[in-house]
Amino acid sequence: MSKKNQIALVTGASSGIGQSVAVELSTKGFEVIISSRNIEGLNQTKKLIDSVGGNCHVIQMDISNHESVKKLFVESQKIGSVDVVINNAGLGKFDRLENISLEDWDMQINVNLRGAFLVTQAFSKPMIENKSGMFVYINSVAGKKGYAYSSAYVTSKFGLLGFSKSMRNELREHNIKVISIHPGAVDTNFWNNVKGDFPRDEMMTSKNVAKSIVHAILAPENIVLEEIDIQRTAGDF
Repeated sequence: MSKKNQIALVTGASSGIGQSVAVELSTKGFEVIISSRNIEGLNQTKKLIDSVGGNCHVIQMDISNHESVKKLFVESQKIGSVDVVINNAGLGKFDRLENISLEDWDMQINVNLRGAFLVTQAFSKPMIENKSGMFVYINSVAGKKGYAYSSAYVTSKFGLLGFSKSMRNELREHNIKVISIHPGAVDTNFWNNVKGDFPRDEMMTSKNVAKSIVHAILAPENIVLEEIDIQRTAGDF
């Protein structure tokens, strides 16, 4: 797709993959809208984008809240028509089934799955009218494999894969591309509260994963890399 004057929205852009994707897109000439609940993290992302000469807008929002997503859409439209939406916001809490509270279950489903639905529903309308656009869903290897002690997270990610597949077939006729990204372990804050002996120095970096994601976004007009697994060469831990 042509990159001139393109606007990209990145949810969950306060750290990790979302932050790195936002910075990488800005180096490719995109005007970037970044959103998250974490305003301090968003401001840090903006500083990184400013440092590479990029153009960035900060909108604080809660992706699991319908009214907050509506506000995100309205504020984004004031900036311009969004060409690419990167649904990156997500979280995980891992434990045995018997230890999972209903609140923990609902939180992961609402952020990881419901949030993607709300954002897609809002931003697809002008894309359909314009017969152009792209949705990128940052999923996980957990969207394809049922890891133990991860039932809520895995369920949300399997659901996100199904949602992306459905959207892909629904939106094709409107010339809207849909990409589903499934990274393996990436060294981000995601792992800070995860119990386990994971060698984080052997994980992929968010910057390298972001380069792969942006490569897919930059595919020529009539090509879409629909489903991408991103793993370290050595595979799973």
